[in-house]
Amino acid sequence: MYIGYTAPIVVFVLSVIVSYIFVMSPTAHEMANNGYVFISSAAKAYAVCQRASKLVQRVLYLRVKENTEASLPMLSKQIENVYCKATSHYNHLDVRLILKQGGVRNENTNFPIDLVLYDSELSSDIDSLKNSVNTIRNGCRVLNLDVDEEPVGILEKVRTYENVVLGGTFDRLHNGHKLLLSQAVLRATKSVTVGVTDVNMLQIKTIPELIQPVDIRIKEVRDFLMDINPDLEYNLFPLRDLYGPTKDDPKFQLIVVSEETVRGANKINEKREEKGIPPMDVHVINVIEDSHACTTAAEECKVSSSNQRMRMLGKIIREPKPNPNIPDWPYVIGLAGGIASGKTRILQKLKEKGAAILNCDTIAHELYKPGLQLNRTISENFGKEVITEAGEVDRKKLGSIVFSDKKQLDKLNSLVWPEVIAEAQRRIKALGEQGHRVVVMEAAVLVRAKWYKYCHQLWSVIIPRDEAIKRIQKRDNLSAEEAAKRVDSQVSNEDHVAVANVVFSPNWSTDHTDTQLEGAWKELQEYLAKRK
Repeated sequence: MYIGYTAPIVVFVLSVIVSYIFVMSPTAHEMANNGYVFISSAAKAYAVCQRASKLVQRVLYLRVKENTEASLPMLSKQIENVYCKATSHYNHLDVRLILKQGGVRNENTNFPIDLVLYDSELSSDIDSLKNSVNTIRNGCRVLNLDVDEEPVGILEKVRTYENVVLGGTFDRLHNGHKLLLSQAVLRATKSVTVGVTDVNMLQIKTIPELIQPVDIRIKEVRDFLMDINPDLEYNLFPLRDLYGPTKDDPKFQLIVVSEETVRGANKINEKREEKGIPPMDVHVINVIEDSHACTTAAEECKVSSSNQRMRMLGKIIREPKPNPNIPDWPYVIGLAGGIASGKTRILQKLKEKGAAILNCDTIAHELYKPGLQLNRTISENFGKEVITEAGEVDRKKLGSIVFSDKKQLDKLNSLVWPEVIAEAQRRIKALGEQGHRVVVMEAAVLVRAKWYKYCHQLWSVIIPRDEAIKRIQKRDNLSAEEAAKRVDSQVSNEDHVAVANVVFSPNWSTDHTDTQLEGAWKELQEYLAKRK
């Protein structure tokens, strides 16, 4: 009897053990969207983050069981560790190290939690800790992560201040921003004031047209701050000059800056001293090296919003929507952009990839030919002097009239646009019947005329205003003033980007432009493969 029961008992015990291992093993589950980690010591923050990054795919909160003033030096060090190493080790994660003082009590997060993690020293406390966070979903998974404290070296003393201030663009919040904001929050006992750059301060930035609206950036910063410490008072405002309120308000005691913006802090303090206001202490944050950057000379070798915007070039920034105004096939890409923006080379590359090209300027030129109705209409409206001896429309003379007078330009457009788009649609249909799957329709006025209504996607090409002026001067032998008039008579880069699905900027090397184009074409082919 004894021998007969041994095998079943052993099998049963092994089954229980295997089941336990399966349930507790991180690899046994799909990755959670958002996770919350309870840590017994701040010294474990980075080690826990590394482990948890294999379990969570979106947002990861790190919470030390008891944050005290004595733990500030360790928290400061772990802020550096967690955010500086995030880009290379767990770049997919939006990590948020909570800095709220005291224990875990009645806390909320901006994202609902569907996975709770804790280190082994908190095993007896995990139920009460879990119940202290209101945004943990019912029935969420709970896993133990056994990690040791890591040596962190010498810790620097952290001085605190009632009122701390900082500023920045904060476009698409990244780990460099989080490092800056977290060090400010750590040092504040009452309030943190954040100036978020707006309007004229953005023009010196790389591809400013892709910077998020200031209200969105302010909201993202506020949400992050409320997540890491909701007990402080936060004052966020659009910053339209270097100084903001800092040059006049004596309440500010500390300004937190990156090593690149120390000079700005010094200028602010000079203004304060001129007014008899005590200078602020300055806390400097080192920039974070971007392990994913430096693939081209155009990118910076640091974590930056500029790099993020450059990596948006050639990628879908706005999902295409079904267009009931046109047939499903051929698939029509509208290519828009200003004068001398680099559309011609992009068109050539797209043609090499198999797209049919339709140039609306060419269509307009053909419609200008002697004997056609549009030729006669232009002569009647703008005078015989814009017609050559051969009967052709003199586009240079016509351009000198319309580019210096908006009313004249509007009149020309009202005559030409309907004729051009009607002919373009006829030719697109013919190209589809010839077997072309993709047709690229190029027009400088595509956005102004809203011809994107006749496209499945809009791809926009932009370059900085100063660069456009230089190119036009060189190409057309115009003065800077004449070139500027032509640039300023067009739709702005911002308006192009506002309706574009994909944006290109041939403002750097041709290799960089080709990389943008390769990415866009690949993404397009993947999209078309899924399309019926």
